[in-house]
This record gives sequence, C-alpha cells and structure tokens, in this order.
Amino acid sequence: MKRLLALLTVVPLLAFAQAEYPGRAVRLVVPFPPGGSTDVVARLLGAKLSEGFKQPVVIENKPGAGATLGTEQVAKAAADGYTLLITALPSIVTGPLTSREVRYDPIKDLTHIAMIGSFPNALVVRADSSLDSVAALVAYAKANPGKLFYGSAGPGSAGHLTGELLRLRAGIDIVHVSYKGAAPAFADLLSGQIGADFDGVINAVNQARAGRIRLLAVSSAKRLPSQPDLPTIDETVKGVIGESWFGVAGPAGLPGAIVQRVEGETLRALQAADVRARLEDTGMTITAIRGAPFVEFIQADIRKWTPVVRAAKLDQGGK
Repeated sequence: MKRLLALLTVVPLLAFAQAEYPGRAVRLVVPFPPGGSTDVVARLLGAKLSEGFKQPVVIENKPGAGATLGTEQVAKAAADGYTLLITALPSIVTGPLTSREVRYDPIKDLTHIAMIGSFPNALVVRADSSLDSVAALVAYAKANPGKLFYGSAGPGSAGHLTGELLRLRAGIDIVHVSYKGAAPAFADLLSGQIGADFDGVINAVNQARAGRIRLLAVSSAKRLPSQPDLPTIDETVKGVIGESWFGVAGPAGLPGAIVQRVEGETLRALQAADVRARLEDTGMTITAIRGAPFVEFIQADIRKWTPVVRAAKLDQGGK
C-alpha cells in the first residue's frame, strides 16, 4: 500500500515537471570543436530554442573521438530533456561503424527528435590543375592508378566517404589523405601536396571566385539552387551522393511531452526567416523531418555507408 501511495505521489509530480518543461537552462551538446559548421548550426538553433523555451540554452562543445565522446555523454545523461545533442553523420553513422571504442547504439541509446538539414561537399582542384571535370579526374585516375591523392576533413568524414564511394563506383585507384579538419586539407591542396579535395560548398565557392581553386562538382543528389551551373558528381558517376546532415536528439526514453516540445520549437526555429537565410547561406538544404521518418533516414544512411566503410577497411582502422 505504501508503494502504491508513493507511486501515486510521484506520477503527478513527473507529469507536472514535464508540463512545466523547461524550468531551467537546457544544455545543447555539440560533439565538435567551436567554429565549425556544426557549431554555427547549434548556435543559431540554440538562440531560437532559448526564445521559445524562455530559458537559457547553453551550447557546450564536447569534441573528441570523432564526435563520439560528446554523443556518448548525452546517451548516458538523464532522460529529462535538460541535455540535448546536435547529431551528425560522424557521430551517428561513421563512428559506430568504424570504431570498436564507441559505447552507444546510435538508434537504441538516443531519442532522435528532428533532422535540421543536409549539405554536400564540393570536389575541388587547384585553379592551375589540368583536371576540369569529374570525367577528366576519373580518366586521369584510370591512367595513373595510385597517383591522385585527395584530402578530406578526416577519416570517416562525409568527404572521405564520398571519395571512397567515387573510387568504388568509378573503379579507380585514388588515395585518401586524412586531415584534422577542412582547413589543413585545403591548405595542402593549395600548396600542391594533394591533387583534389572535398571541401565545404561555401568556402569552395568563395575560393573559386578568388581564382584559387576550380570547382568540379558537388556531392548532392541534385544541383544546388544557388549554383545551378555546378554539376553533381552523380551526373558523371552514378550513385556517388554523399551529404553531411545535422539533427537534434536526446537520451533514450525522453518523455513524449518533452519530445513534442523540443520538436515543436526546433521546427519553429527552422521556419524563422533569419535562421533559414543563414543556414541556406552555408549551402544547407533545410530538411525538417521528425520522429519515425528521421529514424528511418538514419537507418537508411547506415545501410548505405556500411559497405563503403568495409570496402575502405575503415572498420579495421584503415585511413
């Protein structure tokens, strides 16, 4: 009887706590260093969530272990809505596929609330390169196996996976060079240390306008509305589509009322004209899907990249 009375006392308190959510500051964990595209997305979203919640939303950068360190912390946090996470391809797809050190299940141990959007990388070469198209790059690689080195922001990044997908689909022997971020990879491209690079669209467009590089293509499924003359890699080598994406998640077991509140405020933020303009300026396509369809998207992405990871031997520590 005492246990029943205790339960009857606790349940209304839990319901009240959820109805009043959030009653204090909310942590939004970003498993990447400050200053990158993920951080930009998080700070834009955090400001709007704070307005909607009428509570502070504190951005907490927790980089490390390929974005899995901060993700693991959120997976192990209390399921009360006060610790949320910005998710992305490396922490949800690549990390669990490539590292035996990851101690969370990307589906079971998180509540995936809403997808924010996705954006492609640009395949670029130096301005003075003889390669002027994806077809020319493929032809050169076939004639010179193992001699074309391409860079990316790191092992398992969207750029790396797209490069491996291009290697597999085109049947060419190109060599990945791993960097700790997009900036050093781009610097080595300019200095001639590598022959090609997968870089963020906005930086690539700006650098092409400055005459430093040549844009060959983007890794999106369709041409970008902002760059309609820039082809996709898929137009030349079918099936080569590789996009980064961002989402919002929390620990597994988040109460439905809290999920709905976070989801609603996230979608409202993505509808705000200033947020849309800023995100679209980065080359992002806003894709506000939520709940089960978002989880299905993640599961499809895992299925897509699993054979690529295995072929590149990334699951064995390959670079």
